[in-house]
Amino acid sequence: MRPVYLFVTPFYPGPGTWRGAYSHDLVRALAAEGRYEVRVFVPGRGPDYDYDGVRVHRFREWRLPSMVLPLLFARRNGAAFLRAVARAGIDVKRVAVCHANTACYGPYALAAKAANPRVVALLHHHFLDGYGLALGRVLRRCWAHRLLHYFLFRRMHARMDGHIFVSEAARRAFLAVPDTSWTAWADYRRQMRGLGWCPSPRIRASVVLHNGVDVARFNAAGRTPHEGFVMGCVANLTGAKDPLTLLRAVARIRDELGDWWLRVVGSGPLEARCRAFVRAEGLEGNVAFEAERDHAALPAFFRELDLFVLPSVFDAFPCVLSESWACGTPFIVCAGGGAAELIRPEERSLWLARPRDPADLAAKILRFYRERRPQRLAGPVAFGDLLPPFLEWLEARRAALLQ
Repeated sequence: MRPVYLFVTPFYPGPGTWRGAYSHDLVRALAAEGRYEVRVFVPGRGPDYDYDGVRVHRFREWRLPSMVLPLLFARRNGAAFLRAVARAGIDVKRVAVCHANTACYGPYALAAKAANPRVVALLHHHFLDGYGLALGRVLRRCWAHRLLHYFLFRRMHARMDGHIFVSEAARRAFLAVPDTSWTAWADYRRQMRGLGWCPSPRIRASVVLHNGVDVARFNAAGRTPHEGFVMGCVANLTGAKDPLTLLRAVARIRDELGDWWLRVVGSGPLEARCRAFVRAEGLEGNVAFEAERDHAALPAFFRELDLFVLPSVFDAFPCVLSESWACGTPFIVCAGGGAAELIRPEERSLWLARPRDPADLAAKILRFYRERRPQRLAGPVAFGDLLPPFLEWLEARRAALLQ
C-alpha cells in the first residue's frame, strides 16, 4: 500500500472558482508519478466534490475577517483538519507527507506531524512575499500586529521539515526577510516597515520547484495560421500585475504593428481604469477584455496568440509564462521576479522589460514583431522533468526524519 501524500491548500478549482489551477496541475502530476496516494483537502464550507478526476475533501476552518490574527485558531483548525482526514478513510499512520500551500496554512502540516511524527511537513511558497505578513485589510498596517505575527511565523517556519519555493527569487526574498532593499514594490516594503531589527528566518531545508506544465494539455498541437498580430495577457488586473503599463506600451506603437489585437483575460480592481484608458486612446477596436475562463480552456487561447505579454512587477514565477511557451507562444515579462529564471542569460535583453516602463516594453514588443525570433528557455517546464529531482529531495528529507 502506497504512503499517503496530503495536499492542503486554500486555492483549488471547484464549484464557482477556477482559482488554484496550479495546485491542481501539481496534484495530478504527483498522482501520475505513482509513488504516493495523493489526497486533497481544502478549507471551507460545503460538501466534498470531484474536479477533473480528483476528489477534494473540505473541512471547516475558523478565521477572523480579512485574515486578522491568522494563527489564532491554529490548534482548533488543525483538529478539524485531522477529523476530515479520518472521515476520508485515511489512517494518519499511513501519511508520509503533508504539503501546505502558503504560510497561513502551515499549521495544518504541523498538525499532521503532531499526530504522526514520521510525517514530513512541507510549506509551499508561491509568492515573493511568502513570509506571511500580507494579511488583514484593517490591521495589516498596524506595527504591533505585524510584529506579533513576524515571530509567530518565524517559529512556524523553523518547525517545518522543508520549504518549497517556486523560484530562486522567491527563496532569496524569503531568506532576506526583513530586508526589502532588493525590491521597489511599495506594498511589500510596507509589510516590513519597522521590523528591520528582527532576525531573519531559519529553516531546516528548502528546494526550488518551478511551476510546471502538463504538456499533455499545454502543447503546440492545433496551432493554425491567422491574420494580423495577436498579443495576449492572462492576469488579475491589479497593481502587482500592472496591466496599464501593457496598455500604454501598445498605445505607443499602435501605428507600427499593422493589423494587431490585444486580448486581456482577467478581472480586478484596475479593470475600470484599464477600460477607461482604452476608450480614451481610441483602442476599442484593437483591445478586447475577456472574462476569466476555466484553466482547461487556456491552451486554445495561448495557441491563438503570436506573443504573450505579462508586465508583472512583483511575481515569484507566473504559471502562465511556461504554459504559453509550451503552447508555442513566446512571452515577454518584466524583470525583477522569478520569471528571469526561465530565460537564458544571453537572451534576457530580448524578453525581459524594465518594470513600469511602457517605452521599454513597447520596444521589446516591436522588436519581436519585426524579427519573430524563437524563444529558448533556460530549463525545463514539463512536470515530467521537474518532479523527479523534487521527489529525490523529498525522499532524502523522509530518510533524515526516520534516522
